[in-house]
Amino acid sequence: MRINIQNKDFFNKAIQQILPDLSISEFTGITIDSRKVEPGDIFLALKGENTDGHEFIEQAHQGGASMALVEKITETSTPVFQVPSTRQFLNDLAIAHRKNLTCPLIGITGSNGKTTTKDLLSHVLSGSMNVMATKGNFNSTIGVPLSLFECSLDTEIAIIEMGASMPGEIEYICNIAQPNMGLITNIYEAHLEYFGDIEAVAKTKSALFSSLPESGTAFINKDDNFISKMNIPCQRVEYSLDLPADYKGSWGNDNTLKYLNVNDTPVHLHTPSKAMGMNALAVFAMASHLGMDSKTIAAQINSFQIPKGRGEIVNIQNVMLINDSYNSNLESARSGINNLATLYKGKRKIAVIGDMLELGNMEKEHHQALGKYLSEKKVDAVFAYGNLTRHSILAMNGSSEFHQFYENKTALITELKDFLKDGDIIYLKGSRDMKMEEIITGLQS
Repeated sequence: MRINIQNKDFFNKAIQQILPDLSISEFTGITIDSRKVEPGDIFLALKGENTDGHEFIEQAHQGGASMALVEKITETSTPVFQVPSTRQFLNDLAIAHRKNLTCPLIGITGSNGKTTTKDLLSHVLSGSMNVMATKGNFNSTIGVPLSLFECSLDTEIAIIEMGASMPGEIEYICNIAQPNMGLITNIYEAHLEYFGDIEAVAKTKSALFSSLPESGTAFINKDDNFISKMNIPCQRVEYSLDLPADYKGSWGNDNTLKYLNVNDTPVHLHTPSKAMGMNALAVFAMASHLGMDSKTIAAQINSFQIPKGRGEIVNIQNVMLINDSYNSNLESARSGINNLATLYKGKRKIAVIGDMLELGNMEKEHHQALGKYLSEKKVDAVFAYGNLTRHSILAMNGSSEFHQFYENKTALITELKDFLKDGDIIYLKGSRDMKMEEIITGLQS
């Protein structure tokens, strides 16, 4: 991870507040990865479960680091400054930096759709204000503090994505980021290996709303059974596709999911799906609450391009592939499969699935449920890769549609190529570590 420092005087002010003896005259950015150091960077030597940044200080120096912040003095030619805990230094520095900011900060978390919602909101708001949003997947207990340093005095609004892979992490992040507004996209069974059950997921995510000040605003997805029952300490702004709400969405009557009516404003979706519709409804509510007019919001949503691996369309000769390979859990996979089955009438529909990871003792049950869902939706063919998707294929026994498990991607790609016909639609899904995007490369070769 590496962050450019947008305002050096502003950043130095935060340093002086927590470490008056530390003087840094020249710097360009701050990084915790020695491989990403650029000339003039401050290298922060963090200790992790598997790596220790102190072992890479010299590599950081060779990359041009101007100094290193360390917990223990190491023999190096790089100027160093010792602190009791580099992790605590990062947190304290981020908190000091946050206190100096005057712009409002929106926190976004949830089981599915938080990155797309964050990117979409940034795209919409950027049409009328100076926006800072977390880059890529900088949503962790380390990524969020680093992201805050990209805010400067001329930032008009900050959008911070907050991820959690275990209990307590959203509260931890909120204590640093101190959001004024918050959105929880949805609550589903994700990262169950660490959470145990969905109730623990909901409790951890709810910390975003609990952290908001009385003067803050919580954006409530009324269609989610967990979110709609959370205690809210501040103003509520509600949105829904199914229930009365401040921002009520309904689908256009052509059944293509290409546009959404929000309080009578038509919003055309560049990528039609129910998941994208819900993301757009949430963003419409937030942008409208922040003062943007409805027509401008709708135009910005329509011009948004889906990030890679999150449902973008890839055309391979005469076949259309929906690349949803960035990550996977049961609910997001169901949503994508339902979208595949609903929108592409008259086309052969093919699902290429990889393992859904971090499900703990629910992994077999969830993969079986996925297989049954694929059968129910009558997907024309299922190609599965990974140890756990074997359960999905076994759960499809009795289905008349083609379904096959593959132990390696090369064999899957070879047989998929032979199976494809012009006009087919492929839906690609799997957890990040499965690297399902390699199948796209194989099909293109």
